[in-house]
Order: sequence, then structure tokens, then C-alpha cells
Amino acid sequence: MKVFKDLISGDEMFSDSYPHEKVFGDSMWQVKSKYVPKDDNVVIHEKGAFDADEPEDNADIEMVNNIIDSFHLQEIQLTKKDFMAYVKGYLKKVVGWMKENGKEDRVKPFQAGATEAVKMIVGKIDEFQFFVGPAYDMEAGIALCW
Repeated sequence: MKVFKDLISGDEMFSDSYPHEKVFGDSMWQVKSKYVPKDDNVVIHEKGAFDADEPEDNADIEMVNNIIDSFHLQEIQLTKKDFMAYVKGYLKKVVGWMKENGKEDRVKPFQAGATEAVKMIVGKIDEFQFFVGPAYDMEAGIALCW
């Protein structure tokens, strides 16, 4: 299994066991997640009915996002202004890392794709949730849930 880590914090963000692809000119990963029962003993049938060893009260079954739960991501709150301040600094760090690591040829396509991604995110900012890795490094990469 391949685990994808944030290049700034080193936090594990997702693995290749989840469907994933690069988007926005290879500037971001899009990873498909789903809500699953927190308790491994609970099974969700196709029609949405729950089943467990003691299936009396289904209202107590906690549903979690499988990636957020598996990688211990922590939700943070960002306004549009907060997000713009964050992303400006983060993208500068990523570009610096690319240049330091001999990936200058990827800088322009990355910047173009990141600009397109930021425009889309800012336009729908109220539809997103934001998550940081377990290190809670607010200057590292974040995961967005849409």
C-alpha cells in the first residue's frame, strides 16, 4: 500500500486503497471517500438498513468519513479570508520545494492548476469542510471535503 504524505508536515493524508486521481493540472489530489459506521461490527445493507450483533437502536450508530477517520484528520474552520491567507503561503512553500528538488518544469503547470482550483474553492467556500493532519500544522497541506 502506498501512503501519501503532506510534503510540509509529513502527515499521512490518504493511501492508494482509496480511489484517487490528480486534478487541476496535477496541482491537487481528488480522493473518493464515503461515510461508514465507526464500529466495524455494523454492516450497512444496500437498502440502508443497519445490522449488528445487537441491532436494537440504530440511532446510536456513529457514521464517519472513512479517510478522515482512518488518517486522524482534524477539522478546522476557515473563512474565505482565512483560506486565501493560508493558500497564498502554502503555494509559495510548495513552489519553493519544487525548485529546491529539481522540479522547476512542474512549477508553471502547478501554479496554473492551483489558481484554477483556488477560484473554484473560493466560489463554493461554504460547501467545503477543511481538515489538517494529526500534527495540526496550520502551514502544511489541508484536506478539503466537498
